[in-house]
Amino acid sequence: METMEGWSIMNAEPEAGARLEIRVDERADMDQSLNTAVDRIIPIARRDRRHGILVTRLGEGHFTIELSDTVPYGYTEELDNRNTSS
Repeated sequence: METMEGWSIMNAEPEAGARLEIRVDERADMDQSLNTAVDRIIPIARRDRRHGILVTRLGEGHFTIELSDTVPYGYTEELDNRNTSS
Protein backbone atom coordinates (compact mmCIF):
# COMPACT_ATOMS: atom_id res chain seq x y z
CA MET A 1 0.00 0.00 0.00
CA GLU A 2 1.28 3.45 -0.92
CA THR A 3 0.50 6.33 1.44
CA MET A 4 0.68 9.95 0.36
CA GLU A 5 -0.12 12.91 2.63
CA GLY A 6 -3.39 11.88 4.24
CA TRP A 7 -4.47 9.34 1.64
CA SER A 8 -3.48 5.87 0.60
CA ILE A 9 -3.58 3.83 -2.58
CA MET A 10 -4.49 0.22 -1.82
CA ASN A 11 -3.44 -1.12 -5.24
CA ALA A 12 -0.46 0.94 -6.34
CA GLU A 13 -0.03 -1.03 -9.58
CA PRO A 14 -2.85 0.09 -11.91
CA GLU A 15 -1.49 -2.13 -14.70
CA ALA A 16 -2.54 -5.16 -12.66
CA GLY A 17 -6.26 -4.92 -13.37
CA ALA A 18 -6.24 -1.15 -13.93
CA ARG A 19 -7.95 -0.49 -10.61
CA LEU A 20 -6.88 1.78 -7.78
CA GLU A 21 -8.50 1.97 -4.38
CA ILE A 22 -7.95 5.08 -2.27
CA ARG A 23 -8.89 6.21 1.20
CA VAL A 24 -8.82 9.89 2.07
CA ASP A 25 -8.58 11.04 5.68
CA GLU A 26 -9.17 14.74 5.09
CA ARG A 27 -11.94 16.19 2.95
CA ALA A 28 -9.52 18.87 1.76
CA ASP A 29 -7.31 16.15 0.19
CA MET A 30 -10.13 14.41 -1.69
CA ASP A 31 -9.98 16.27 -5.03
CA GLN A 32 -6.20 16.09 -5.29
CA SER A 33 -6.21 12.39 -4.37
CA LEU A 34 -8.89 11.52 -6.93
CA ASN A 35 -7.21 13.57 -9.66
CA THR A 36 -3.88 11.87 -8.99
CA ALA A 37 -5.48 8.42 -9.13
CA VAL A 38 -7.33 9.21 -12.38
CA ASP A 39 -4.08 10.57 -13.85
CA ARG A 40 -2.43 7.21 -13.09
CA ILE A 41 -5.18 5.29 -14.95
CA ILE A 42 -5.38 7.55 -18.04
CA PRO A 43 -2.23 6.18 -19.76
CA ILE A 44 -3.61 2.64 -19.45
CA ALA A 45 -6.95 3.73 -20.92
CA ARG A 46 -5.12 5.42 -23.80
CA ARG A 47 -3.25 2.23 -24.64
CA ASP A 48 -6.42 0.14 -24.41
CA ARG A 49 -8.69 2.63 -26.22
CA ARG A 50 -11.78 0.54 -25.35
CA HIS A 51 -12.62 1.55 -21.80
CA GLY A 52 -13.43 4.73 -19.95
CA ILE A 53 -12.69 5.48 -16.31
CA LEU A 54 -15.17 4.87 -13.51
CA VAL A 55 -14.73 6.57 -10.14
CA THR A 56 -16.88 4.87 -7.50
CA ARG A 57 -17.48 6.25 -4.02
CA LEU A 58 -17.81 3.32 -1.64
CA GLY A 59 -18.06 5.28 1.60
CA GLU A 60 -16.79 8.38 3.33
CA GLY A 61 -13.30 8.93 1.96
CA HIS A 62 -13.22 5.52 0.23
CA PHE A 63 -13.08 5.31 -3.59
CA THR A 64 -12.13 3.01 -6.43
CA ILE A 65 -10.84 4.26 -9.76
CA GLU A 66 -10.84 1.71 -12.58
CA LEU A 67 -11.21 1.07 -16.28
CA SER A 68 -14.79 0.15 -17.14
CA ASP A 69 -16.42 -1.24 -20.26
CA THR A 70 -19.64 0.58 -19.25
CA VAL A 71 -17.91 3.96 -19.68
CA PRO A 72 -17.05 5.03 -23.24
CA TYR A 73 -13.37 5.54 -24.05
CA GLY A 74 -12.35 9.13 -23.41
CA TYR A 75 -14.87 9.67 -20.60
CA THR A 76 -14.70 9.58 -16.82
CA GLU A 77 -17.90 8.87 -14.91
CA GLU A 78 -18.70 8.94 -11.22
CA LEU A 79 -20.86 6.49 -9.26
CA ASP A 80 -21.93 6.93 -5.64
CA ASN A 81 -22.32 3.51 -3.99
CA ARG A 82 -22.48 4.70 -0.39
CA ASN A 83 -24.96 2.81 1.72
CA THR A 84 -27.91 5.22 1.98
CA SER A 85 -30.27 2.95 3.95
CA SER A 86 -30.92 3.83 7.58
